[in-house]
Amino acid sequence: MSRENVEALDRALASAATDPSALFAMLDEEVEWDYVGAFPESTTYHGPGQVREFFGAWTGAFDDFGIAAEELIDAGDSVVVRLRQWGRGKGTGASVENLTWQVLTFRDGKIVRCRGYDDRAEALEAAGLGE
Repeated sequence: MSRENVEALDRALASAATDPSALFAMLDEEVEWDYVGAFPESTTYHGPGQVREFFGAWTGAFDDFGIAAEELIDAGDSVVVRLRQWGRGKGTGASVENLTWQVLTFRDGKIVRCRGYDDRAEALEAAGLGE
């Protein structure tokens, strides 16, 4: 299933900025979405409803929000993703760009966990692909 997970995630992320429904459809009912590794001020979101709220709040803070998976690495039950996000802050008009690494863990084709990391080595280590 791992290659299928990579391909499905790539398709879902390609449309996530304008239509996140494909990404949301991939969420397991027990999903844990955790950006603590990349954004220390953030928290862990539990279940699809909380993930949708987080995503809506995050993207809603920007005009012209965009998201791109620049690299996807098959890690068995997980996919390691280099994710670039950008936009213009609502109200301020300030341009913002963020590069982060995420490890998304799958079970039966559904995302059961997402965790953000600051760099590639940290994400690969978390996915069991470290040196």
